[in-house]
Amino acid sequence: MIALRLWWLLLRRQSEQRLVIMLAVIAFAVSTGALLTVLGGLGAFTARNAGTTGGLYVLLAQIATVILVIPVVTLGGSAARLAISRRDDRLAALRLAGATSGQIGIIAITDAGAQALAGAIVGIGLYLAALPGVAMINFQGRPFRWSELLVSPGLLAVTVAGVVLLATASAVLTLARIAISPLGVARRTSPKSVSAIRVAIAIVVLVAWVPVTKLLGSSAGLIAGMIVFGLCFAVLNLIGPFVLGLIGRLSVNRANSVPKLLAARRLTDDPRATWRPVAGVTLATFITGVLSIGPAIAAQTSPGDPDEAHLPADMMTGSLLTLVIAALLAAVSVGVNQAARVYDLRDQYRMLHLVGTDASVIKQARMRETGLPLVASIAIAALVSLIIVAPFGVMLIGAAPGGIAMFAGGIVICLAMVLGAVALSQPLVDRVLASGSIPAAE
Repeated sequence: MIALRLWWLLLRRQSEQRLVIMLAVIAFAVSTGALLTVLGGLGAFTARNAGTTGGLYVLLAQIATVILVIPVVTLGGSAARLAISRRDDRLAALRLAGATSGQIGIIAITDAGAQALAGAIVGIGLYLAALPGVAMINFQGRPFRWSELLVSPGLLAVTVAGVVLLATASAVLTLARIAISPLGVARRTSPKSVSAIRVAIAIVVLVAWVPVTKLLGSSAGLIAGMIVFGLCFAVLNLIGPFVLGLIGRLSVNRANSVPKLLAARRLTDDPRATWRPVAGVTLATFITGVLSIGPAIAAQTSPGDPDEAHLPADMMTGSLLTLVIAALLAAVSVGVNQAARVYDLRDQYRMLHLVGTDASVIKQARMRETGLPLVASIAIAALVSLIIVAPFGVMLIGAAPGGIAMFAGGIVICLAMVLGAVALSQPLVDRVLASGSIPAAE
């Protein structure tokens, strides 16, 4: 088939994009491995407490799964965008050169699916490699057996298929833009502005959370609570770009140096793109805020059921384990997005450098461009997490020393991860600037 042969030829000539392909595969791998680990843990708790009165453990495992699935999907989405966006120029050029929409579709979907499948296979290996460490963690007074943590072959296949489907769906969405206006993609037209409707939707979701918490005693109320809780995660990605757009407009008027002006203009021009590098950290901060009431709840718990005698210690262990997984996902997300950001803006960096802008100025602008969204994202995540825990008592965060340490420590770790990722990706700027003239559309 012509399209598949063309895809293979393009794949062999992507030496300039090897780093990007590797980052996308790593992101798919980590998201797959983390998802399988979480699902394996949920299955282990469900099987261990079947027919017993330890249903609270299953409930807590379900809550932890809901908390972690959203960052996993977010990281998978970042990997899909990374795999797709780097091909916009090349696909648009092929479309302008006469390739049919069907041929472009086959190339894009095959490329995205191949990277996702490769990442998912590596992710299975990561999941299997993590099993010995996870099995050493004690819950209910004893460690898990490997057989308890292994997911079924059917669930394994569904997970891999879901990762590939996520990547191919993202490819289809990108194809619609290229098919409609390939010239606009090649010329890098400005993205649409962020609507204030996002804020209205976020307010509705957050207001709905308070009455839903009063229904958690019933099965239907518990399901509704988990759904609304999951929507509260999505609220972060709704509010974030809108707030960054406002910050950018305010910063443009107050910029008194070149780095500040460059950073402010990027916030204004595309707030969604500047939000993505900090989205993973935002979710991690939100999770930290929600779980910070765990130590106080664990300290106040006095289980009368022998099956729940270890509940206080297990709640602390579960909270810390959830935070570790969330931090890992956030770290990979930040690293991937920061490297991808350099690649996205490579033409701008080269043009700025060619007209006389020093590399140090570009790097300062990058740091500020990340710093403003970082502070805003942590503030948004902390505020939303406080709204989530408010029905249970905000004072629970400070009722136990572990809660304050968890909340403050989580914020510090998130700050360090983002700033560290920016610093580690700065050499990529030097590589881009040293690569010479501005490239044409590939």
